[in-house]
Amino acid sequence: MAEPLDRLREQIDDRADEDGEFYVACADTDRRPTPLAGRRFPSESAAREAADRAATYRALLRESDPALPEYRLAVYETPRDAPTMVSTREPAAGRRSNGLPRSSRSVTLSGEREREWLRMDNAPLVHVRHDGEPLDDDAVARQLDAKL
Repeated sequence: MAEPLDRLREQIDDRADEDGEFYVACADTDRRPTPLAGRRFPSESAAREAADRAATYRALLRESDPALPEYRLAVYETPRDAPTMVSTREPAAGRRSNGLPRSSRSVTLSGEREREWLRMDNAPLVHVRHDGEPLDDDAVARQLDAKL
């Protein structure tokens, strides 16, 4: 089984381009499963071919590990104007109920083509992605529970 898996991985790598504007991810969770994680592609057709090979790759793996998650793979274009988040925190008077010092936090989201999109002062902020991957529900729940 290793040889067909290696061949499929090589075929995906041959289509990949680190400066590509397309990527393949699960249409439901936005996860980029192995062997697609971290790979981008120069065209939609190259990404679609990689998705087909990745589906075959994962089907072969599932023969030896039936519990391997299944993903509905889709091709996406990398946004050219990804938003930027800037966060500042300043000390404030008093302490929180958990004993930590109070602070004032401001968050601003903006993009290249437009100035400021959204600014929040002392509003709850929850991160739902890290390094381009969605966070697990538990990580988001811990942020909500922390009430920072």
